[in-house]
Amino acid sequence: MKADKILFIDTETGGLDPTVHSLLSIAFVVWQDFTIIDSKEFLINDGVLNATPEALKINGIDIQEHKKHSIEPNAAIKEMNSFLSIHFDDHEKISLGGHNINFDVNFLKQFLSKNNFPYHRRFSHRIVDTATILYYLYLADKIKQKTISSAEAFSFFGIAVDGRHTALGDAIATAKLFTVLLRIISKNAKIKQPSPINSPSLFD
Repeated sequence: MKADKILFIDTETGGLDPTVHSLLSIAFVVWQDFTIIDSKEFLINDGVLNATPEALKINGIDIQEHKKHSIEPNAAIKEMNSFLSIHFDDHEKISLGGHNINFDVNFLKQFLSKNNFPYHRRFSHRIVDTATILYYLYLADKIKQKTISSAEAFSFFGIAVDGRHTALGDAIATAKLFTVLLRIISKNAKIKQPSPINSPSLFD
């Protein structure tokens, strides 16, 4: 198997709209060669803490307690960069992984943009989404249950989550889920190397 590193992420937010609601926490989990090699969670206080009661009920965040332990955006970005520099070269565009990851990426992009840090300075356009992989395996008849939500997937594959609905707990569980899915594919799929495509008539 290839030895690429993937940075699994998960977020806890104040709602569903990254242009309105605050990013409250984000977790980074470094995955390589079927192994989680490091992880860290960043608690963020953007000075607004715009959150709906519904979101706070789901993630269990107490805003007053959150204020005591969170840090302002520039400090959070500095800590994120320090963590990333341990595991990735400074010029490397980091591939992100997650479950229904577009939600998390959109919040991360908005957060970085608001604080004058371009997303593509550090992160690749390539992403790994375990929800998409699950659907692919279902369509390929490698798994029998159409497990799409993270809760369904963790339960189906017997993945224990230490800190459900925390960014760190969910990111670690998602990285473990990816390992399980990769093992399913590597054990069952023998893919023949494609022949070079020389003739444009193949696309006629």
